[in-house]
Amino acid sequence: MRATAVGRKESGAHFETPEQYAGYEVRDPLDQRIGTVERVFLNGGGEPEYIRTRMGFLGKKQVLLPVQMVAVDDERHVLLLR
Repeated sequence: MRATAVGRKESGAHFETPEQYAGYEVRDPLDQRIGTVERVFLNGGGEPEYIRTRMGFLGKKQVLLPVQMVAVDDERHVLLLR
């Protein structure tokens, strides 16, 4: 089932406190789980640029995912990549 994003943050939107998203799940556009947010990195304009994500068995693997647009679902604690 596809997630309905709440509180959409797209290019041009500002993340007030990117730390609040630590622990959220990261999901792809098909709503498949990618991993867990460890940190959101913002560019100079306050827009999300990269998400450091823990992946794999026991979350031992870390990757930086480039983000152009992300939808936030605060009810499910999910960042949905678009």
